[in-house]
Formats: sequence, structure tokens, C-alpha cells
Amino acid sequence: MRVIALLVAMAMFVFSLWMYSRTGDWVAIVFAIGSAAYATYFFTSARGGKP
Repeated sequence: MRVIALLVAMAMFVFSLWMYSRTGDWVAIVFAIGSAAYATYFFTSARGGKP
């Protein structure tokens, strides 16, 4: 389940960067930062071996 969450967070990050490159909207950067934070969280929790 954590792997799926990590993949979704990474996809959201890439999509947000793509949207920013197309529109220049600052909201897309905020979403990219949030997505990167979620991806980092899921990556560190998946490596910790916690249930």
C-alpha cells in the first residue's frame, strides 16, 4: 500500500511541475512541494519496516 501511495505522490509531483511549466501558476508549485513532502514521507516510512 505504501508503494502505491509513493507512486501516486510522485505522479502528482510530476503533474504539478508540468502544470507549472504550462501555466506559470504559483498554486502548481505549492502542490508540487506538498507532493514532494508526501513522497518523502511515504519513502521514509516504507524503508522503516513499520506495519
